[in-house]
Amino acid sequence: MRGFIVANLGKENIVARTQAVIQELGKCSVEAVMEESVKGLFQREKVAFLPKEECLSTSDLILSIGGDGTILHIAQDAVRYDLPVLGINAGRVGFLTSLEQEEISSLHRLITGEYQTEERMLIETKVGNDHIFAINDIVLTRGANARIVDIEVMCEDKSLYTLRGDGVILSTPTGSTAYAMSAGGPVVDPAIQCFSLTPICPYSLFNRPILFSPERTVTLRAKQINNDGQLMLSADGAEGIPIAAGQSVTVVRSDKVLKLIRFSEKGFYQVLNKKLMLGGGCQ
Repeated sequence: MRGFIVANLGKENIVARTQAVIQELGKCSVEAVMEESVKGLFQREKVAFLPKEECLSTSDLILSIGGDGTILHIAQDAVRYDLPVLGINAGRVGFLTSLEQEEISSLHRLITGEYQTEERMLIETKVGNDHIFAINDIVLTRGANARIVDIEVMCEDKSLYTLRGDGVILSTPTGSTAYAMSAGGPVVDPAIQCFSLTPICPYSLFNRPILFSPERTVTLRAKQINNDGQLMLSADGAEGIPIAAGQSVTVVRSDKVLKLIRFSEKGFYQVLNKKLMLGGGCQ
């Protein structure tokens, strides 16, 4: 078995933490590979250094060492190569991660098969020639313009309402504990197949989040009214794509899924309680 290690080098003590993971993999005969660009940091470890595409094409899984952002960063490649991701937490919350640093002795379970593979639903859209899919969310919001914007929300080509505010978030169940939650959206069990729409700072007393069946098609249109500049569309916090007034963005469920390796028997609500309800976001 070969594991492609991706570490967030901006995290505190990440080199030592990654070295510990490499050594633990060696004990259970899992071959570790990393990108050539990090060779100077780990050249004393038992690691094969390869070009990124070769790491992806020859590996059986990806080991992400960092937080949820690290998983989101590598997720596009994981989905493209159909590789499961094992997240090892080196961040604050680590909602998508499976192991804490003190639990890495469990890595031998990769060989014994004592783990589960969980599939997470994605959403996608197409803007021009860019085909975009998201693990967490697709966000349409104002750009540099400080004014509120007007966005028409449609489902199956039928208008639901026009949102006035800072923008709108379309999120997966996975993304329900990210930006959408901060904006007042519902926390959704990832076992539920749906996606949600959450307004950002709506200029109304009555705008509420909406849950959609995964078979629905939701379209957002930047209305000409009050939008004298471009809006910005981003997926999972990536660099935004400009959306002109009058332009529409259609979001649907993706045929692709993100595969996450799970070692813990803890259910979603136990993790929710530990990571969020007990102040995990402040650690």
